[in-house]
Amino acid sequence: MARGCHERATQHATLTRAFVPHPHIPEAWVLSASGELEPPVTVVLTALHGNERCGLHAIRRSMERPEQLAARQLSGSVVLVHGNPRATEQGRRYTEGGTDINRLFSYEYVERLTPEAWVYEHHRALALRPLITGADALLDIHSASQPTPPFAICDGSPQAVELAAQTGFKVTHGWDGPGMLMDQVSIGSLVAQGKPALSVECGQHEAASTLEAAEQVLERFLVAVGAISGAPLQPSAEVFRLFARVVKPTHDFELARDFESFARLGPGEVLGSSPGLSLSVAREAFLVLPTPSAERGEDIVYLAERG
Repeated sequence: MARGCHERATQHATLTRAFVPHPHIPEAWVLSASGELEPPVTVVLTALHGNERCGLHAIRRSMERPEQLAARQLSGSVVLVHGNPRATEQGRRYTEGGTDINRLFSYEYVERLTPEAWVYEHHRALALRPLITGADALLDIHSASQPTPPFAICDGSPQAVELAAQTGFKVTHGWDGPGMLMDQVSIGSLVAQGKPALSVECGQHEAASTLEAAEQVLERFLVAVGAISGAPLQPSAEVFRLFARVVKPTHDFELARDFESFARLGPGEVLGSSPGLSLSVAREAFLVLPTPSAERGEDIVYLAERG
């Protein structure tokens, strides 16, 4: 075949590529030159919490126009995943009678919990295990119940903070610190392996700006990890380090007011209270992911400092 004809044939093959269903994982789709799962594998995980649909919006937009992504794909595979489809169908964070899937990715339950006691999220987490633990890069897209500017979540390594800054959003690190939950969440396995992995909170559920932020972070992450071509973004400047995780201590504990993420409390200011109990901050703190709807024993807020 003449060189010009070969180039036109190659270009045609590239532009007509489409996402194909993952061979083993329902609600996951693969884009690669061959249609197979070629390394390096970049995974974009969405709607692990079923009512956090901004990431699902972003991947559906990409799947509607696969030729645009295919034309920029540099190598390997991009895998788009609907994390918790049953919870999305029910319009819930997790399924009725279920549990938070984003606390299951240490997979300790496989040994500790009899399969008869598993709920949907246990089965779905296990189905996702090859992607969660075997990817070369992972982006997990979320949204929040309260108003929040978009921000990235990462471990404290310089490489992770640098990658998070490429989102153009605020950066929060230290999620791998003492008392945090990094080993249980989706990005924990890749963090432990020293591979690129971020979670990103894009804003409040269903807000138009949140949907836009999800599309932006999908594009920027794929560029930053070298999955697709594109100009890297000027890194963001606002960086915060988590220093505490606050678990809701009683059923009737309430935050002091309707906080937004990154609201500032000064030393001695009241964080929240219930009858006979009041919690204050000992030093300046910026509140991350305040969740008034949290149940007793669930995370109600995280505390961070600049830097």
